[in-house]
Amino acid sequence: MRLRLIAASTVVTLMTMTAGSQAPSSLPQVKIAIDPRSDGEAQSVLIVKGFGNSCPNVSIIRDESEAEYLVFATEGDVRHELLLHYFITVYDKQGKMVFATDKHTAKNASEAACRFINGQK
Repeated sequence: MRLRLIAASTVVTLMTMTAGSQAPSSLPQVKIAIDPRSDGEAQSVLIVKGFGNSCPNVSIIRDESEAEYLVFATEGDVRHELLLHYFITVYDKQGKMVFATDKHTAKNASEAACRFINGQK
C-alpha cells in the first residue's frame, strides 16, 4: 500500500513538472503595447482576453517605447452579425506594419497575431 502511494505521488509530481515545461513556458517573453486608436471592445476581447488565452508569453505594457510591438485592434461592421470581422494590425518599433489579419472570430484573429509574434522570436 505504501509503495502504491509513493508511486502515485511520483506520477503526479512528474505530470506537474512536465506540464510546467511545455512549449508556452519555453517561449521568450514579448512586450506589446495597445495602440490608443483601438476600439474599446476590440481592445478587451481581441488583445487583452485573446492574447491572454493564446499567448501566455505576451505582456501588455503601457509604455510604447518599451514595447517590441504596437498592436491595433478593431471590429468591422457590427450592424451585420454575419459580416462581423475582427482586425489586428501589428507594428514594429520603427512604426512599420509587419502583420495584419482579418478574421470572422475574435479567437482566430488573436491566435493569428500570436503565431506571428511568436514566430518572429
